[in-house]
Amino acid sequence: MSANWFFTLHPSSCSAIENGLRLSFWKAGLAAVWFTCTKPTAPFECQGFWGDAEFALEWEPRNYLLLKMRAPNQDLLNAFERVLKHKALAAYRNGGGNVVVEWRVRDANARFAELNASGVADLERLDK
Repeated sequence: MSANWFFTLHPSSCSAIENGLRLSFWKAGLAAVWFTCTKPTAPFECQGFWGDAEFALEWEPRNYLLLKMRAPNQDLLNAFERVLKHKALAAYRNGGGNVVVEWRVRDANARFAELNASGVADLERLDK
């Protein structure tokens, strides 16, 4: 992964986090994306909108990122992969039925095995 905002240890400031995200996505050509920080400490959380797509993010810098949405959205996945310059590890449904797409910086195989053993619904490996 090479997105600066993902590797940055942000100050506990919603506006600084939102600004970093917006600038990264806007520079990647996704001008219509918008973020609102809902948790300014690690793991960080934001709500986002891109066109008609509503999503949530959770991430711990230098470790993982979770993209959560109500239904699969290939355009949104492609956008995040473009910004992160890295394919997602896996997609699955959580206990609430939402789609979760997960990126990991290290130990991808171990994390996928963990997800598989946990019995999450509709698990799909995306990085192969």
